[in-house]
Amino acid sequence: MQENLGSNTPRDADAKPGAVIFTHSLLEGSNTFIKSHAEALARYRPIYAGAHRVRGMSLPEDRTFVVNDGSFLGWVREAMFRQFGVAPRLINALRREHVGVVHAHFGTSGPAGLAMARPLDVPLVVTFHGHDATMTEHEARKTHRGRELIRKKSTLIDGTAAFIAVSGYIRERLLEQGYPESKVLLHRNGIDLDYYSRTGDVPREPVVLFVGRFVEKKGARYLIEAAKLLKDTGVEFELVLIGNGPLEEGLKDAAARAGIQCRFTGFLPVAEVRHWLERARVVAVPSVIASDGDSEGLPTVLLEAQAMEVPIVATRHSGIPEGVQEGVTAELVDERDVRGLAESLRGFLSSAEKAESFGRAGRRFVAENFDLRKQVAGLEELYDRLRSSGRGGSRLRRTA
Repeated sequence: MQENLGSNTPRDADAKPGAVIFTHSLLEGSNTFIKSHAEALARYRPIYAGAHRVRGMSLPEDRTFVVNDGSFLGWVREAMFRQFGVAPRLINALRREHVGVVHAHFGTSGPAGLAMARPLDVPLVVTFHGHDATMTEHEARKTHRGRELIRKKSTLIDGTAAFIAVSGYIRERLLEQGYPESKVLLHRNGIDLDYYSRTGDVPREPVVLFVGRFVEKKGARYLIEAAKLLKDTGVEFELVLIGNGPLEEGLKDAAARAGIQCRFTGFLPVAEVRHWLERARVVAVPSVIASDGDSEGLPTVLLEAQAMEVPIVATRHSGIPEGVQEGVTAELVDERDVRGLAESLRGFLSSAEKAESFGRAGRRFVAENFDLRKQVAGLEELYDRLRSSGRGGSRLRRTA
């Protein structure tokens, strides 16, 4: 991968201002929500910047810039960037792009984002998505980026114009950690309702669908235990788990021991996930607080499933209750409540009418509260306010 240094000619000052979308790794396959929000910007031009590229998803080559081009010197540059926040080639390339704002995704990308925003003299926005706001300090210190966030926290607070929390739960966690109330804003993600819209061409099947990484906080082991209870009582269904992660082999072993009809698909492209959402009778989101404190923000699959008219069975965890209507679009149980999961799943598997009723309500709920275009328009309004108030940011009202 060649490092894109852009044209030598500065971009027309009358063109849309650039919004630099920054993460250290561009762009992990599980981060499709970052790209979808960036590409939906209407008044800003999305520009992707990172320390290096990964095999995740395609990005526009003319709008993608990395410190490390994969060469030996690239790795040296990335090491300098990680250690000292110095990336002159990247900064010079971005200066030609008429940048108006830097938006770092995940708190651990914040310090590096600040090292970019300062020389560009533009506001920095940092979005916290989940684990970055909930992991214990002990666990955070096990990684370089975690240690950097802890070490540079006060500098980040002073230099960042706004911190975005994707759920009220995440906002409260940030306030508990000393992030200033005047800078911590609630702004939820949205989804593309045109894309996530049921065609009606695919019949529903007795499928319980899980979509997510195989890590502790996603709670897949409890879903497998619940599936065993359902099987033992004679309920016929297939459990489909889409994703990958470090716990995959253990989950496969657990499913085999349980003797349930279970399919592990591996990581799938967005279009294939959408196809499964159209087939499934119910989506399970059995998330839990992990042993290291890691928690969800607001899982995107909640919104995608409801938009596709699929009912939800989930736990009362983190921001999940904010993303559904309990008893209307979803049934919620306590974390690790295997029997409760099984009973709620049974209700949808045994009654197509109930599933359809919850599904229709889910579509209405997401359309009213999580439309991608509306949420991105709110994000652009935030960018505008920050640019007009100066890069340090002023006291900002909370947004929804």
